Amino acid sequence: MAAPTTSPKKPTTRTPAARRTDPACQACGWRPATGKLWPSQGRTAVRWIQDNLIHGEGDWYGQKFTLRRDQKLFLYRWYEHCGNRKCGQWRYDEALRGAATGDGKTAFVAAIVCLEFAGPPSIAPPSPNIPIAAASFKQANLLFSVVATMLGGRDNMAKESPLCGMFEVYDTLITFREGKPGQIHRVAAVAGTNEGGLPSLFVCDELHEWGDVESTRARVATVIGKSTKKRRMPRGSGRILSLSTAGFDVDHSLLGAMYKLGKKALKKPSISPRFLFDWQEAPAGLDYKLAKHREIAVRAASQAADLQWSVADRVAQWGQPKYPAHEWIRYFANRWVPMTEDSWLKDHPSAWASCEGPWSSSDSNPWVLSVDMALKHDSVAVARVELLPDGRIAVTTIIWTAEKSKDQRINHAVVWDYIREHARGPGFRGVVYDPRFFEVPARLLEDAGVPVIQFDQTPVRMSPACGLTFDLILAATIVHNGDEELAAHVLSATKRLQERGFTLSKGRSKRHIDACIAMCMGVWVLHEVPEPEAPPAAAANNAPAENDTSDLFRPTERLSL
Repeated sequence: MAAPTTSPKKPTTRTPAARRTDPACQACGWRPATGKLWPSQGRTAVRWIQDNLIHGEGDWYGQKFTLRRDQKLFLYRWYEHCGNRKCGQWRYDEALRGAATGDGKTAFVAAIVCLEFAGPPSIAPPSPNIPIAAASFKQANLLFSVVATMLGGRDNMAKESPLCGMFEVYDTLITFREGKPGQIHRVAAVAGTNEGGLPSLFVCDELHEWGDVESTRARVATVIGKSTKKRRMPRGSGRILSLSTAGFDVDHSLLGAMYKLGKKALKKPSISPRFLFDWQEAPAGLDYKLAKHREIAVRAASQAADLQWSVADRVAQWGQPKYPAHEWIRYFANRWVPMTEDSWLKDHPSAWASCEGPWSSSDSNPWVLSVDMALKHDSVAVARVELLPDGRIAVTTIIWTAEKSKDQRINHAVVWDYIREHARGPGFRGVVYDPRFFEVPARLLEDAGVPVIQFDQTPVRMSPACGLTFDLILAATIVHNGDEELAAHVLSATKRLQERGFTLSKGRSKRHIDACIAMCMGVWVLHEVPEPEAPPAAAANNAPAENDTSDLFRPTERLSL
């Protein structure tokens, strides 16, 4: 296989013309004139990399490093700087580059590390200090070993490198052979306390594995990243460069926080004017069951398509056992997936998606409204759980989230009004609720003639309900309409083992699971609670109306589970 080549199209070497609304230099206020561009050392960077570096381990080992069009464009953007000669500060002090697996991110960032360590003085600072970090020492070593090969390898084994013999390469450290100050060193986020010295460039690999913002691993990014601001170099302070594929939890992870910031900055650069966000991903709204949509996805998620790997091969890998649907989407489409790493369905990743399908709903079918209530800083879910004539159980939900309100509280009156409005029909069995946060509303519903079913969310009650729902999902007996918010709640739930089974909790992600809990409660009631007996025959003039359900669950005969 030949080395990857550049696209036949001429690369765009500068960012779009600056507008008056674009952020100015954050150090001195300079900005390009209307229609003009930011100056860039991109051309110097491209030439130095392609003249001096080789590919590391792989199909192109030892061959001259050839940059793709998108990689050249990134270099031009990363090395933009202020046009004021008295300032000259780099435009960006942090970047996040994301693409599908196999994009060549590791090799490309390794080339940038070499450039900022041993490149021309217009880019490489005096006494460069570059820590390379990942979630584990093994992962950090992957990037470090590519850098080592590009610089000649340990004991000068990589003779193909034009830079061979210029550096001392050790297991975790690279220095200049002639004694010039500077180093590249390997660290791992698991260390948790590594200060990293005074970095000129801090590189973070596979950021999706670093956990939440306040986790021990993510703290390394904070500590070393903060140290970059202590450097005072010709073009400003030290900088941070991160790379990754998409992760599992966009709402509760370091990478997710950076991803959301980058998305906002694309629309409004003034939000984070020194953050360069370069993320390639499949467009939203694709149906991955269709081969033509999967082709669109893999091409959009990496510019290495049909250069370093085959598009047709990736399209064909959909449905293969080693690539469940959520993993295929994350690795090959570079899209965030709702399933967490500790999900109760992690061993059956396609089970919930397989439950999606059509059905005909009828108020004459047995059905309940199941509510999982919260006070604030959470969400409230009401699930309509309906037993269909073919034995399937249809689930739809409506969810109220606290984050949408300024005071972080949920308007319970709105929830109560919704339940009262919809709790009616010949097949309606009752409102299923946990009295912890819903006792008073339940009494009000009773007073209004609405049947209610008490379901305490204790392990002895929830364990069989969760187990039954789990089995029905695997058997595709549950049916849903593909609602993304419901899917996020279901796939985020985590097993908590009990003496007689398991219950569900939020797990490490702390993502909302209220709709999943409400579903489990409703499923158990429809399966295990017997049909209410019909009231005794009444005289014709006293017979209840056909849709009158007030006698099925009288307030004095509340069913408690």
